[in-house]
Amino acid sequence: MSINQTSQANGAGYAAAPAGAQISGNKRNMALILLGLIVAVSMSSIDQTIVSLSYSAIQSGLGLESSGVTWIVNAYLLAAAAFFPLAGRLSDVIGYKRMMLIGILAFGVGSLLCGLGPHTGIALTWMIASRVVQGIGLACMFPAAVGIIFTYSPVDKRAKSMALFFAITGAMTSIGPIAGSYLIAFSWRYVFFINIPLALAALLLTAWLTPQDRAVAGGVRQGHLDWPGALLAALAMVALIVPLQQGASVGWTDPRIIGSLIISLGLIVTFVMVELQRSHPIMKVGVFRNLRFSLSALASLIASVVFIPVMFFLSVYGQLSLGLSVANASLLILYFFIGFMIAAQLGAKRFGRRGIRGVFIVSGVLTIIGFSGIANAATAVRSGVPVSTGNLNVMIGLAGAGVGYMFSPAATDMVNRALDASYGEVTAISQLLKNFGGALGMALLSAVSSSVFTEKLYSGLHPYGVSREAAQTIADSVGSGSASHSSSQLSELPQQIQTGIMNIIRSSYATAVGRVFMVMACAGVLFIVIALLYPRENATARDATADAMGTRG
Repeated sequence: MSINQTSQANGAGYAAAPAGAQISGNKRNMALILLGLIVAVSMSSIDQTIVSLSYSAIQSGLGLESSGVTWIVNAYLLAAAAFFPLAGRLSDVIGYKRMMLIGILAFGVGSLLCGLGPHTGIALTWMIASRVVQGIGLACMFPAAVGIIFTYSPVDKRAKSMALFFAITGAMTSIGPIAGSYLIAFSWRYVFFINIPLALAALLLTAWLTPQDRAVAGGVRQGHLDWPGALLAALAMVALIVPLQQGASVGWTDPRIIGSLIISLGLIVTFVMVELQRSHPIMKVGVFRNLRFSLSALASLIASVVFIPVMFFLSVYGQLSLGLSVANASLLILYFFIGFMIAAQLGAKRFGRRGIRGVFIVSGVLTIIGFSGIANAATAVRSGVPVSTGNLNVMIGLAGAGVGYMFSPAATDMVNRALDASYGEVTAISQLLKNFGGALGMALLSAVSSSVFTEKLYSGLHPYGVSREAAQTIADSVGSGSASHSSSQLSELPQQIQTGIMNIIRSSYATAVGRVFMVMACAGVLFIVIALLYPRENATARDATADAMGTRG
């Protein structure tokens, strides 16, 4: 029985590197290699939030319509989602180091082009195209980074390396709003230019320290890449994510939204059928036959449903309900990632010793306590009553710990279970699930928030003559991230009326966001259910071999 089969029998351990790929990993300075990878991927983490924060500055700086800026924000994620399957396979074919360098270069060039965006008629096209280049860069970097970690980390250090990678790159997401609040004071262009020194540092570290690997895709040549499969995957992801991003603004019953979702479902079914017949598929969807792989993938998807939305809702809640500045509201996100980073290390250690099942249980308990605690603390906001954030900060940290405890182990377990798939392929699957989860989470949770917020606003503002339609308009403006929109609309009213209305808006949004965090707490329940469904760690070697055979076909 192989080392990998033994590790699968108990749920711990790590998959062996592809034959011939592991080149004296324990003799390399993995800490510095990991540093280069973290710097590279952190660019994308910071960019994800810093650009959203700079929405208004970009709009006014380039003289664009609001809908145009929305596409500048969304083009990045769409390009990444569409290109992930091909990038994952390419990283296996041309080598992880080479793909990593290509990704860093693409992201850096895209950032430079964004920062140089012209104030002319081509501004929107220029910015969208530049953001697409950034998204392709991200898609190239992530599978390559995970491949490098798994290939060159000593077997007993992989969980720790993965935990550090996910914890730090994830925590960098909280830096975006803080850095952005200062950078846009000078110019929105610095939001993109800040990536240039990071890209140069990542290029130097990766080129200098990472060993030159070779293609590890079992002899597959570039000419054998599954281009039809790559195209189907890209079209399916675009058709799926666009309606999730646009549904709240145009209406979920809009024929375009419904039609796009139906088309995406058809494309996904077609993609799976085509890939199962390919000798060299772009993505080995057969790995989902492995129950352990599928459960860890499901856990990753659920975690992503709350991971991206929590940053948005904490930021808007801090600004609107607590009256904090953008920078201080961003500290709420920082507390989440402090808990995330600490728990990521603890979760990796438990995973290495005991397997994933216990990780899901602990994560579920922490997630339930943390998010339900945030909901309880958030709804304590009452009209004109100051709120202490001490208990809120603790609960935010616990919620971060709940997600962080399982985030890296789930991704690592997916790689361990996919015996017949490469690191690049599995990472592409993982990132597709996370992108979809983030888009799905924002769509569902925004719908919950908007519904509750509108009803509370209408109930509170009806005595002031505010109609349900006007309440919906206010809710939509906050839902789009315009937390300051409400106060600016009230500036011409008498001060006493302004104060009364703003207090109602503050408490109404607190109630709405409290409902959102209670829904997020349900993720913890699902983590525990997944743990109960996950085969116990004392599975026999026969069970492990059967599961491994289930991934081949």
